[in-house]
Amino acid sequence: MDRRVEIAGRALRMNYTVNALCAVEARAGGSLDALMERQFSAARLLLWGALTERQPEMTLEEAGELIDAHVRGGGTLEQIVEMCAEALEEAGFFGKPAA
Repeated sequence: MDRRVEIAGRALRMNYTVNALCAVEARAGGSLDALMERQFSAARLLLWGALTERQPEMTLEEAGELIDAHVRGGGTLEQIVEMCAEALEEAGFFGKPAA
């Protein structure tokens, strides 16, 4: 399920799939649970994973740059994490999908 978001002035589409989450785990070198202990890495990888399904050219470094620009613009890392959490829930992972 696509979730449209704006980060650092860019209109983007987030979409979590099993393949996207497997790519996140592969890049993390382990499970999502272990990744969550590394706050910055987790935020960047989860954002990247959600964005690459609809913006396949997105690199991990570009996802980090989006977070940097978001924070410089007055946003917070927690807002990025919340976007990811909401998109995961809407996709049916880690909670009930939105009705």
